[in-house]
Amino acid sequence: MYHDMADALQHDQCPVCKLVDERVERMIKVLLREGAGDGQLIGSYVRARGYCNAHAWRVKESGDPASQAVFYRALLEDHKSSLYNYLVKRKQRDAAKKPAALRALLHARMTGKVGAADETSVYLDSFASEERCPICATSESCERRYVEAVADYFEGDEEFRERYRNRGVLCHPHFRRLIQEHADRPSVPELLEIQLSRLELQIEHLREIERKANVRCSEEEGDAYLGGWIRAVRLDVGLPGTDTRYKQRILAFKDATLKP
Repeated sequence: MYHDMADALQHDQCPVCKLVDERVERMIKVLLREGAGDGQLIGSYVRARGYCNAHAWRVKESGDPASQAVFYRALLEDHKSSLYNYLVKRKQRDAAKKPAALRALLHARMTGKVGAADETSVYLDSFASEERCPICATSESCERRYVEAVADYFEGDEEFRERYRNRGVLCHPHFRRLIQEHADRPSVPELLEIQLSRLELQIEHLREIERKANVRCSEEEGDAYLGGWIRAVRLDVGLPGTDTRYKQRILAFKDATLKP
């Protein structure tokens, strides 16, 4: 991991993002190459209710329709079963509304059997899962390991430390994880100072872009400031798929969920 981390230390690039992104790409290739014939893997995919939005589309872009069809068929068959059961229960409920069956319905509710409102809740719950998107779970595990490695290598290796001083920066999600999980590490004070200097530099780049209001992505390709706003996006949220749920303190509406 050391050499991969050291190589990932490039200007304006979070090394954790790069390594996690590469790990996810390898995972997707393995899933598509071997997963279609692995019943346990397909079962865990269905129990998680498939992938989150971001990773579902990323897997889609990886191609291999035949392998993806195996996963989605299993998932949609499970959804079909849930919908079929819901329709049956609704029909039973509608039949129970007839006068001849009213007392039976009341008795069923008094004895604790599933009622109309609970039938709908059960069906709605079938869209969710206690298990996370498998790729999200792997990403988070890798993030934790790589963020810890930054602190380990910074403290224990002079060459890595100098390279990080010259080139290192963490995106906000991974910098936040560093502080959240390793705030008392001896390397953190200097890592804070380095991050502050990178922010100051990025802000200057953005000011220059504002000043050159006529600059467009297709112009002045040699301009050192061109693309600074893209670097700012990467700095703030990491690469696509990086977990930024920490940004939302409260749910926007009653049924909102932060599960990716």
